Amino acid sequence: MNRKHLYLISGLGADERVFQHLQFPPDYELHYLPWIPPLPDESISSYAARMAESITTDGPVSLLGLSFGGIMSVEIAKIRPVSQNILISSIKNTQEKPGYFNWVLRLHLLQLPDFLIFQNRRFVVERYMDVQSAEEKELLRAYLAKKDYAYTRWAVNVMLHWQNEYLPENLVHINGDKDHPFPIKYVHPTHIIHNGGHFMVMNRAEEISRILAENLL
Repeated sequence: MNRKHLYLISGLGADERVFQHLQFPPDYELHYLPWIPPLPDESISSYAARMAESITTDGPVSLLGLSFGGIMSVEIAKIRPVSQNILISSIKNTQEKPGYFNWVLRLHLLQLPDFLIFQNRRFVVERYMDVQSAEEKELLRAYLAKKDYAYTRWAVNVMLHWQNEYLPENLVHINGDKDHPFPIKYVHPTHIIHNGGHFMVMNRAEEISRILAENLL
């Protein structure tokens, strides 16, 4: 059996544990592409190039990106051979950026001090992310416990300013119609999960796995 290579990119502040409930076709070898510390004022294209250095497979690979990881997968596809991009709970171009991005920029909210932005945000984030089970809450709280605020500020800033018209070939885009960070009214996915929220990679994994099985090349 010829092995195919699928690189997984988690969302902002997350790691490979968010993919633990997904099932993939047996001919795919899975790799997790870890986040790396950004350089001061680094552009998203520069960051994507450095992140892509961890892809050790020769030739085209497939990328699966969750949330901010989906944006990063599109950037990586601009600079190295990618046979297929799969986006989950994400956006693929400038037109899909939600309207609230603009008022976050206009109000200069990222200029607020860390204690106003990051502390005591757990309950808001849990609701915003549509966290449901005790397992999901525990995982999200582990992410929120991280204190790398400089990385979070960088990631949110480049996402707010992201400009992209490039669409990779063989794109599969899966979003829920109850996604709060990326509302469905702005997004035009290839597949919609009914009542799926932003954390559906865990609580709707069976449906997502079925879509992957039917659409992975």
